[in-house]
Amino acid sequence: MKTRVGIIVLSGTLDKVLPPFMLATTAAAMGMETGMFFSFYGINVIHKEKLKNLKVSPIGNPAMPVSVPQIVTILPGMMDFATNMMKKMMKKNKIPSLEELINQALELDVKLFPCQTAMQMFGYKKEDLIEGVQKPAGAATFLNFVNSSDKPIVMTF
Repeated sequence: MKTRVGIIVLSGTLDKVLPPFMLATTAAAMGMETGMFFSFYGINVIHKEKLKNLKVSPIGNPAMPVSVPQIVTILPGMMDFATNMMKKMMKKNKIPSLEELINQALELDVKLFPCQTAMQMFGYKKEDLIEGVQKPAGAATFLNFVNSSDKPIVMTF
């Protein structure tokens, strides 16, 4: 039986959703069955409209490449500045955009599971989500997907 990789995405900020997609696409390209579960703010990553506006939050993020005192990070415009800076760095270094990573994931048959509870909490409907996602699922459905392998791997972001 193949290894199954389950990745739980809880964050809705650009800097925190890129690594799970990079891991998911890599695992799928290596022949592992891969599923991603989008819960709480992570549900915005697969929402047609919210996806377009994901930002990098510099607040409380000491790993930001530009040394800025934390008090400055709360000023208006800093989130847009940090987001634009990251997108420029990604383009310069030929890192795929989030949209490209999502398309790669779908092409590699990564299963994207929207969390039913998160959808209910935020008032989202299936038609609000991008094409290609699985039907909304609960945690048990996702965990059964992962655990139906003799070699399950689960990661949370």
